[in-house]
Amino acid sequence: MSKLPNKAKVVIIGGGIHGLSTAWKLSETYKNPGDIVVLEKKDTAAGASGIACGVIRNNYFQPAMRELMAHSVSVWESDPKAFKYNAVGYLQISPEVMHEDVATIYEQQKAIGY
Repeated sequence: MSKLPNKAKVVIIGGGIHGLSTAWKLSETYKNPGDIVVLEKKDTAAGASGIACGVIRNNYFQPAMRELMAHSVSVWESDPKAFKYNAVGYLQISPEVMHEDVATIYEQQKAIGY
């Protein structure tokens, strides 16, 4: 474990997708070492927290989440070894009532380059 600073401007609990994405975005504003501290109980991105499914996907229905995840995936793919990223694919199964929504997500994915 690294030595924790006595104080920080931002403390983020959890080194998963949301915690690391938040830290990365905040690093554009906070430039000094120790301004941002990420606390993680194990290894960075080592597993799901709580009841999260632990899957990295970028086919969210909400446009903001879809764009965030598409960007995040491109960052992870830029250096998979450093980020411990292992893409294995994703299969979505949905009931008939969701087919139109899933088709819409697919079209919107293509529009942002995925």
